[in-house]
Amino acid sequence: MDRTFKGLTAGIIGAIPMNIVNFVFYGLNLIQIRFIDWSGIILTGERPNDLNSIIHSLIFQMFWSGILGIGLAFLIPAISSRGYFLKAVLYSFFVNFALRGIVVLFRVPLLYKVSTVTSELNSIPTVIWALTAGYMLYFLDKREQHH
Repeated sequence: MDRTFKGLTAGIIGAIPMNIVNFVFYGLNLIQIRFIDWSGIILTGERPNDLNSIIHSLIFQMFWSGILGIGLAFLIPAISSRGYFLKAVLYSFFVNFALRGIVVLFRVPLLYKVSTVTSELNSIPTVIWALTAGYMLYFLDKREQHH
């Protein structure tokens, strides 16, 4: 498996627990916006509010996470192949900060104004994605070395 597919796989697998935690936070009314709201707003201009739009947004959000995983997969060996987890967490914070900056800079409707609590709590699933994706990359690299 090459780096692109390793990254895509790691990113998509990392998106599963990330979205579960994000949905739980939203269901408990702890946050104002879900990660699927980002993809829904970017794709259609509105938040997903029915089953079809939720599934559509979730699929695109999962693939976006896969694309971010590809970036991580190429970044880690470019720096060194040690410290997968720390590098993954730092990468996720960088991506999160950059995307929030773009949203605020361009005042993307429904996305650019969120509460501090939402911003803080959405960092938790972001770290979960990073740790999961980092572990998957580590696992896939080690598995390849043994074959």
